[in-house]
Amino acid sequence: PLSHVVSIEGDVTYLPCDISTSDEDDSVHLVLWYRENLEASVFSLDARGRDFGIAERWSDETVFSNRAYFLPDEKPAKLAVDNIREKDAGIYRCRVDFKKGQTRNSKVNLTVI
Repeated sequence: PLSHVVSIEGDVTYLPCDISTSDEDDSVHLVLWYRENLEASVFSLDARGRDFGIAERWSDETVFSNRAYFLPDEKPAKLAVDNIREKDAGIYRCRVDFKKGQTRNSKVNLTVI
């Protein structure tokens, strides 16, 4: 599924990513954000071997640097990006790896005006 987000340059932008699971014994292991046309991930949250609340966060210095943070308690969860820029526009893919469940991918088309 492809969702669309339109944001005004300079604002905080929220990119949705569904991390919910219907199995209460399952949990999120890894959340990876990719930007189309870039091979490597641009943001990650690694909860393997630890509680999701203290998951290891990483953000690509050349893309979002320290402007991005993940909001797992929102419904759906969101990647928040401060001070969005025109060069941030594009299609992003959120990949969620679960401990037991199947990997889930979703796409967001971000337009910055």
